[in-house]
Amino acid sequence: MRPLRILTEPWNAFVGLLRAGSSGWNAFFFTPADPTPVGLIRLIVGSLACWSLFVYGWDLEAFLGPNGWANASVVREYWAERVPGAWSIWFLVPDGWIRAVWAVGVAVAAMCAVGVASRLTTPLTWVFVISTARRAPFSLYGFDQILSTWLLYLAVTDASGQALSIDRWIGRARRFRSELFVRPKGGKWTPTPGIPEPSIRANLCLRLIQCHLVVIYAMAGLAKLQGRAWWEGTAIWGTLAAGEFRRFDLTWLAAYPLLLNALTHFALALELVYPVMIWNRRLRPWLIGAMVMLHLGIDVTLGLTEFGLVMIAGNLAFTSGAWLRSLVIGDAPAPGRVLYDGVCPRCRASIALICAGDPARLIEPLDLNAVEVATIHPSLTKERCVESMHLVHASGRVESGFDAVVRIASWTPTLALPALVRFVPGVSRLGRVAYNRIAASRPREVCNDDVCGLDAPNRPSSRAPR
Repeated sequence: MRPLRILTEPWNAFVGLLRAGSSGWNAFFFTPADPTPVGLIRLIVGSLACWSLFVYGWDLEAFLGPNGWANASVVREYWAERVPGAWSIWFLVPDGWIRAVWAVGVAVAAMCAVGVASRLTTPLTWVFVISTARRAPFSLYGFDQILSTWLLYLAVTDASGQALSIDRWIGRARRFRSELFVRPKGGKWTPTPGIPEPSIRANLCLRLIQCHLVVIYAMAGLAKLQGRAWWEGTAIWGTLAAGEFRRFDLTWLAAYPLLLNALTHFALALELVYPVMIWNRRLRPWLIGAMVMLHLGIDVTLGLTEFGLVMIAGNLAFTSGAWLRSLVIGDAPAPGRVLYDGVCPRCRASIALICAGDPARLIEPLDLNAVEVATIHPSLTKERCVESMHLVHASGRVESGFDAVVRIASWTPTLALPALVRFVPGVSRLGRVAYNRIAASRPREVCNDDVCGLDAPNRPSSRAPR
């Protein structure tokens, strides 16, 4: 039996190793993950793509035109020798259509950034970025390569629109509006939580970015080991002394050689340690923070702003969706109660839009036709609440009309940026005037048991036309 066991034990160990490897592989790539980091990466990467394409427009003829800095036929030959089969849509665009196609590309990238038709605009943005980089190879550098890589992963996994997107916001708003058509008795309607559901596609996208990112840093660190200046600790000084990309004059640091040596060795050690230690959850925040500082330092010294931002976007793949949301909504936000007119189609649509952008349910919507408004706040009356939307803070403070709408918008991540317009002089005054006029002319439906969910048998059973 012993000779037989000598043969079977190695086989069993090998089979166990294969099973463990298969299980680990599936857990690593195919476990559902929170898509919030993916949405934030898409927002940053899409914005950078839009900016990059927009910058080309400042001198579009020189970059992409037939009489520009690089002839199209010469560029084709260049890519044919280096990357057979390389393509670019700009090789197919007629000369007179370059400006129009460029404008479409900028618009598509902007739509990708905010998450409009993400399944279509994300891959199209990648096509425009790749095509432009190949048509103008003289302007190609690390930013374009990393940007196109992140866009490719967002496109092939089809996960970019699952969070922080207009697509998701509109979809939730439509569902909420249909739910608000028939409300339960009591006037209280509880929207479903806005936290995105974990998905395998989101996890796959994050893992692809993570793996590619650690390879980039590992190769950068190993390449630096071949340079004598990095061993001697003088590489940072060489960068600061060069005047080609210098944004600020930092040559005064020559008086502090020990500091320059420390910065050089720290940057090198960080790139070598990052690929291994980033997988440790306790060390991860420190490493991400260090990498952010490193890229900010590169921006200050060399002016590589876009490259730093796209690399920081890649590092977001290691962040937690819950933590990212807490930066906007806080850990324990205080809810507010919103009194809206449930028999007004516009009011239902408005509250649906607001709740669709409220992931943590900061607000509690209440139909004023189905509750005693005095029980919500003693200063309120139904007549006042019919005139305008009212927000009752947890502290007891009451806001109404335009001020209430803007306050609620500032609480919701989707609407927080547009809500900043209230700080522009004169906007709040004009907003109140516009809100009051719209509120005064809004239609109201006949409230019955089916529409409002009220126990009112003496009310008419038909609905007034909109």
